Amino acid sequence: MKARYINKLAGSVAVGVCLLAATGQQAQAGELYQGWNYSIDSFSDGYGGSDYEIKGMAVTETDDSIYVALTGGTPLAGQSYDGANDGNIGWGDMFFNFSGQDFATAEANGELLGVRFSETNDSRVDQVGLYSNVTTRNVAGANGGYTSLKKYYDNGYGDTNTMGTDIATEDDAYSYLYGDEVAASPTRRNTKFRNVIKNGDFMGEINLLDDAALAAQGLDFGNFGANGPQTFGFQLDKSLLADTLPGGVNSFMAHVLLECANDAVALAGNIEILVEEPEVEPEEVPEPAGLMSLGFASLAFLKSRKGRQA
Repeated sequence: MKARYINKLAGSVAVGVCLLAATGQQAQAGELYQGWNYSIDSFSDGYGGSDYEIKGMAVTETDDSIYVALTGGTPLAGQSYDGANDGNIGWGDMFFNFSGQDFATAEANGELLGVRFSETNDSRVDQVGLYSNVTTRNVAGANGGYTSLKKYYDNGYGDTNTMGTDIATEDDAYSYLYGDEVAASPTRRNTKFRNVIKNGDFMGEINLLDDAALAAQGLDFGNFGANGPQTFGFQLDKSLLADTLPGGVNSFMAHVLLECANDAVALAGNIEILVEEPEVEPEEVPEPAGLMSLGFASLAFLKSRKGRQA
């Protein structure tokens, strides 16, 4: 019998668990409020104005599900834009990194998970849902946007909380996305954005949620003054992760960019995998040999008495 897995988001786990030992970064829940873990992005680092401004990301859980929410100016289906190859700029895919390494290393090692949550984006996987063993590609150029992180920052968008509360500076962003070697480079040329899934193994479906459904779960971006005109998200069944994550506390970094790479947001947290031991039937205790012998002797004695009485 297979053990049942229950995941518990680490809003209840001590903040500050090491996430990226190789890069020196920490898995710190940005803002914990009423059971949700929030990362609040800068409100002025979305090139192109409010339509391309991400304001925040949040995650919470129940015993059976993980809920992810996003808020900003870009609708789930994207914005019409003639400069994009398909006439639309929307959201890229979301990436979950449980490896403890930077994003590029996790991808190279086949340890990256991805979620396609927008049916209209330029992802190279066909179906909305969760994927493992993910490789990534850049679609910013096809969407009239920034093809590299360097170009984005060179145009003056390195605000505090540049990718939200948990990747707050330019150095943090370079270090997480590309590793310390690129982060330490004076030119930082190798900074091509990777914002959608190129290939991956389909693990299961997700359920898309609107702002009302998320509010019913307790979501409140308004507590941080971060309500955008577009708020939506998805629910992910924890059983999909049962064979991927080990038991215990698993630290992650999750992030998403717009297709044009005009803005991005990241969130760090922890998920605890609890493994219930399978039920074991109690073993029958054999009767001691001495008692069994006594029982046989008594039975023989009774039979002999009946024989004599007859």
